Amino acid sequence: MINFWLTDDQVRELREARRAGRNLRAAYKINAVILLDTGWKLKAVREALLIDDETLRSCIEKYQSGGIAELIKANYQGRICHLSDAQQAKLCEELESNIYLTTHAVIEYVQEAFGFEYTPSGMRDLLHRLGYEFKKPKLVPGTPDREDQEIFVEQYEQFMEEKPGDEDVLFIDAVHPEHNTMAAYGWIKRGQKRKLQTNSGRQRLNLHGAINSETLDVTVIASTTVDMESISTLLETLNQKYPLSNRLHIILDNARYHYSQVVRDWVRENGRINLVFFPVYSPELNLIKRLWKFFKKIVLYNKYHENLKAFRSASIEFFQKIGQRKTKLASLLGRGVEVFWLTL
Repeated sequence: MINFWLTDDQVRELREARRAGRNLRAAYKINAVILLDTGWKLKAVREALLIDDETLRSCIEKYQSGGIAELIKANYQGRICHLSDAQQAKLCEELESNIYLTTHAVIEYVQEAFGFEYTPSGMRDLLHRLGYEFKKPKLVPGTPDREDQEIFVEQYEQFMEEKPGDEDVLFIDAVHPEHNTMAAYGWIKRGQKRKLQTNSGRQRLNLHGAINSETLDVTVIASTTVDMESISTLLETLNQKYPLSNRLHIILDNARYHYSQVVRDWVRENGRINLVFFPVYSPELNLIKRLWKFFKKIVLYNKYHENLKAFRSASIEFFQKIGQRKTKLASLLGRGVEVFWLTL
């Protein structure tokens, strides 16, 4: 947890209080404070102790403001009023429609809607009883047409089974990695705090790439911006790279520049390029997205690059040596195109 440190004396006092206490609720609070000091992330502590993020933050605030006494104090101030079944059902409807950032925000809603006042601990208990927990929502593409996605996957699989051997299928997309360190989980000695240097700037690379769905061959170009000019350059690069292919089927998303007159004219003049567009809001269908994620894991996660030149070199080296990672790529892409929403 950011900016949370304990002295050796504070840790000793907490451990003594933990051994002396018999209240399980207080023990969990003390455990949470000690674990956060040793470098555990909020998520890890939450899963280990079955405490939500807001409760954990409350433990830290109480300890910092009043020490152990404030941390383990059972605060039941305020009049706790229990909602009727109908009112609880109404509260659930509200929570399904709106995501409240804090327990206090839910308390304010209940007080305004029903005239009842809850304490934070009382409201958390109520929300837990109703089956709610404090967590982040999962981001998904906006309003995808699931039927269109299923049709696309079925048609793709059928085409791959029946396509002639002299035709190639490539998935293309762009990625914009920032020259900055991305902190990620890693094995760190217990009791030690590891620090990563970061960069203050927001410079980034613009990479436009393609991956062959069968051979896993990767093609990547760098450009000043990603637009109709860069996609035309990528298409020309692929056109030259596959001289023996009778037909190149390029699968891509619905970015506006993919429909530009420049791109359409280039495709019409070339003759052997066939553009296939994903259903709208379907980035999860694009196989090259898995390559971008793998690239970030290797080049960005827990890696510090002193300047943009070093970052660019590391990125270029990754793609130059991508052939050495074919086994890993095969495991990432071996499932083929999937409609991931089916498993959400």
